[in-house]
Amino acid sequence: MKVAVIGGGISGLAAAWELRGKADVTVFEPGAVGGCIRATVFGGRPVDEGADAFITRLPDAVRLCEEVGIESELVPPSAGGSMLWWKGRLRPLPEGLMLGVPSQLLTLLSGGILSPLGIARAGLDLVLPRRRRPDSLTVRQLVADRFGFEVADRLVDPLVGSIYAGWTGRLGAPEVVPQLVSAAQRSRSLMLALRSAPPSGEGPMFLAPRLGMGRLVEALVESLQKSGTRFLGQAVDSIEAAGKAVVVKPTLETFDAVVVSTPARVAARIMKSSLGDEGSPLSEIPTASVVLLTASFAHLELPVGINGFLVPRGSGRLMTACSFGSNKWPRWAAAGNSVVRLSAGRYGDEDVLRLSDAELTGRLLDELRQALGTSLTPLEIRVSRWPHSFPQYLPDHAKRIVAAEDLLRNHLPTVTLAGSSYRGLGIPACIASGKVAADLAITRARMVSR
Repeated sequence: MKVAVIGGGISGLAAAWELRGKADVTVFEPGAVGGCIRATVFGGRPVDEGADAFITRLPDAVRLCEEVGIESELVPPSAGGSMLWWKGRLRPLPEGLMLGVPSQLLTLLSGGILSPLGIARAGLDLVLPRRRRPDSLTVRQLVADRFGFEVADRLVDPLVGSIYAGWTGRLGAPEVVPQLVSAAQRSRSLMLALRSAPPSGEGPMFLAPRLGMGRLVEALVESLQKSGTRFLGQAVDSIEAAGKAVVVKPTLETFDAVVVSTPARVAARIMKSSLGDEGSPLSEIPTASVVLLTASFAHLELPVGINGFLVPRGSGRLMTACSFGSNKWPRWAAAGNSVVRLSAGRYGDEDVLRLSDAELTGRLLDELRQALGTSLTPLEIRVSRWPHSFPQYLPDHAKRIVAAEDLLRNHLPTVTLAGSSYRGLGIPACIASGKVAADLAITRARMVSR
């Protein structure tokens, strides 16, 4: 059986990995294999330009590292505390938060992030009746219904919004925070539900290969090539049904099945000739663009034990978050130096695409000076642009994905979808997506061939 994987990001690589030994696999990727996972040399050391770790709550990334033989290289971050840049000061986030939601009321008393009235409103979660179905709400509505808008806007939105580069007032709760929806369905009080939830397990919350996330891509590609997977640096213009097979253009090669692991807007373009205007459910998934500025400094003292800080929406700042990279990963910097990564870009704000590298650098470094209260002279800087890289899971997102998959079953039954555009942005979710799509493609190809 011949299977094409279109897109060589982590979802496509996971699909190819799942297909090894079951099919002859060709991966089409005209750009850098690994997609948004990339570690390049900065200051003489490999430093990630995209994601710098993966969450362990979902097992798929750890399991894949074990399968490719790099589990012994996994290390946790060296710093775990986070802060919020609020009212001109860096303030510690309360302890015991789950995606910004408190499980203990007393933890909100410190830090000066919430007002006394906001803390009192949060406490009403313990006595208020359930007012709306949790699975019908946006993230902001879900949290504000229980705790009020201060918790929603000052704690949850900076955290969840930075993960998705979006606004929680537009992100669907079931798609983005299913664990909070599940907790809200179990108990009238969300705080009590989180407090009584079983522990998430032992071990660190985040892990990464010692040499950066690019090491996972490197190990995958090396193993896949040894197993016979073919990598083509060729863009795919379209795919079309040809009897029981699928033709990939412009190579005109035929395959028994295809896994499309590109962003949804690219998938919609590739399949437009087969699906026509009906392919619009994929093209209508909105995205956000993000820029990461990496900078190194000599003798810059960063807060000890802190991995960075978040910047709330509405603060008037370009920066959305700052990661103290050399606190998290001491290997990133030479002795006496510090490395930070500054993020910019949110859904609905495409200014980051219009600003030049010099303008971005100037504005972000000026904001970092304000936050840290010190003068800064960078030794080295690097600008990494990720246009349209964060799909936005709006409240109708799940319906769009179901509609798109129904169309595929009718028009291209041996074509499946994988990637961050569909059922999860994180690396573990993308890996799971690739493996599921690979298995489904093989199953459907066998059914069609009967």
